[in-house]
Amino acid sequence: MWAKLAWRLLFVRGRMTTLLAGVAVGGVTLGVLVLTTVLAVMSGFETMLSHKLVALGAAVTVASPPAAGDWQGLAARLERAPGVLAAAPRLQGEALLMSHGRLEAVAVSGIDPVAETRATDLGRRLVSGRLDALGAGRHRILVGKALADTLHLQTGDALTVLTARRGSTASGFAPALQRYRVAGVYQLGIYQVEQHQVYTDLADARALFPGAGTPTLALRLDDPLAAPAAAARLRTQLGSHYVVTDWTERQANLFATIGLEKRMLFIVLAAILAVAAFTVIATLIVAGLDREADIAVLKTLGLTPRRIAAVFMTQGLLLGTVGVVLGLGLGAALALNVNRLLAGLDHLFHTQLLPPSVYLISALPAHFRWQEMAATAGVALVLCLLAAVYPALRGARLPPAEALRHE
Repeated sequence: MWAKLAWRLLFVRGRMTTLLAGVAVGGVTLGVLVLTTVLAVMSGFETMLSHKLVALGAAVTVASPPAAGDWQGLAARLERAPGVLAAAPRLQGEALLMSHGRLEAVAVSGIDPVAETRATDLGRRLVSGRLDALGAGRHRILVGKALADTLHLQTGDALTVLTARRGSTASGFAPALQRYRVAGVYQLGIYQVEQHQVYTDLADARALFPGAGTPTLALRLDDPLAAPAAAARLRTQLGSHYVVTDWTERQANLFATIGLEKRMLFIVLAAILAVAAFTVIATLIVAGLDREADIAVLKTLGLTPRRIAAVFMTQGLLLGTVGVVLGLGLGAALALNVNRLLAGLDHLFHTQLLPPSVYLISALPAHFRWQEMAATAGVALVLCLLAAVYPALRGARLPPAEALRHE
């Protein structure tokens, strides 16, 4: 009853209130559309980034004490732990790659190809070459696609690896040059990783970095999102001599920044909904002025001021509901097609709006979380209800005799 009466008083053909109501709905729709699109894209970026970082990194890493040497035994022990699917060794070092007259600084990870296949998705990320091409003494290396493009490398090409070793020079270090060949090219979709992370065999890495110590173990879990809990259990089991970290700790600053950006964007973009709420106020005030005689007649027929106020509140809720439904639908459609829109804009303006060297990714993923959708709809509806408070009080206090006298 209230909805039908509120609709008839608000949407009447030929009335100014109908036009204003359409503008109010459009404002709410625009605010919800923008907020839905931005939150979906930010959530998609966060989800995609976490999956890709775990894909080539590790859900949990375990670093042994410097004196420990039996990393194979530790790996076998860790693989028996609850939730751990596989463990793979990683020997880390830094080097310079030289090819075609260009020089690039990289982080080198020495890996066991067999164990790496079970622990990470590196083998499935190769766009050329094979992971089993790595081997002790073969001097083979895997590079990212971004680095391959920078140094103009292809599978089978030769390059020079420059490392620093302890020597008799004044600085205490001497350069060491080693000739390598590209065993394959991987593609992750994160520019910085592709540009600066390379892989070689564990034995070859040991030759490149003689003082690197015991390899770190990278663990694959059945549930990467449970990495913090799994890391806590392993700390208790292994003791304080072992350094256990999970991927959320290693990327804490990055994801904290993303979370802060999402909260700030929500607050800023919610201002659009606040502007739309002022439009709702204007619409309902004009509707009250335009239908004063009708309101007076309803009061004369016995409709109480509280019920008149309820009609105005229902009008605000109707405007908000229509705007929220349209905004969520259009926002979801825009978020799912945002990459096509960006491609069209790139082609139209002959530019690149999303350079991967700056934004880590070359495409905008969309991921919808019901909590964020509910928060967006809730904020919009609350603002529309608050906007209806003053017009409702004004309509409820309208004297019937005064309104009918001017008719």
